[in-house]
Amino acid sequence: MTTTTNATVPAQQPAPVPHHFLLTLQTGDGRIFTNDGVVQVIPDIHTRMDTLKAVRDQVMQQWGLGGQSIVLFFALEPNQL
Repeated sequence: MTTTTNATVPAQQPAPVPHHFLLTLQTGDGRIFTNDGVVQVIPDIHTRMDTLKAVRDQVMQQWGLGGQSIVLFFALEPNQL
């Protein structure tokens, strides 16, 4: 007698792709901060908005900023030439 099992193979998650970002924020008291760096983005998982929020939170923490800030500029491109 043979038994058949319908086992599912987990789908492989796409590999992270390094992206370069440039972000400029303005705080409620008018100070302006610009930062750049590289962030790992997983295609079909992370959205541009997810990435912006993660980068903004990272930059605000790095600069010791609390409260509200507005995004004056955000660029996100694959980190390749």
